[in-house]
Amino acid sequence: RIAMILLCMTLFSTSMLSGLYAKYTAKNNGEDSARVAKFDVEAAGLSGDVTVDASAGQTNGEYQFTVTNKSEVAVSYDLVITFTEDVPFCNVALANPAGTDVLGIKDGNTITFSKIGSLAPGAKGDPYTVTFILDLDKFTEKVSGESVSKTVSFAATIRCTQID
Repeated sequence: RIAMILLCMTLFSTSMLSGLYAKYTAKNNGEDSARVAKFDVEAAGLSGDVTVDASAGQTNGEYQFTVTNKSEVAVSYDLVITFTEDVPFCNVALANPAGTDVLGIKDGNTITFSKIGSLAPGAKGDPYTVTFILDLDKFTEKVSGESVSKTVSFAATIRCTQID
């Protein structure tokens, strides 16, 4: 008889415990997905040679480049110019499309112009003008007092950062 009472109590308490457990249990089904935004920035006219003919009285040479943002996100960008040789007699000036000069930081054969612009998704920027300026005093010292032409070779890189 005691065994029967214990069996009934066990069945009753198991039934109560199952109901209590069911109250605090949940089942959930779902799906999730993510898409990465396209990141595509192009720059035209970024590398080459600029020849400055000091014998003809030239002191500078220019080139232009344009940045196009084909991304789905807005970007800001820097310009990094790397010379293929040491050119201590050459300074570089960058004029933004508004016509104001942008300060560059020189480190060895590299000059970095930070945060020179930003573009909305799908936008094309106005052209930038980079001017290579010969310091004729230093240049003539380098070539033994003769004024001759000098070709400045460089590679330029646009470094982009997503801003939205």
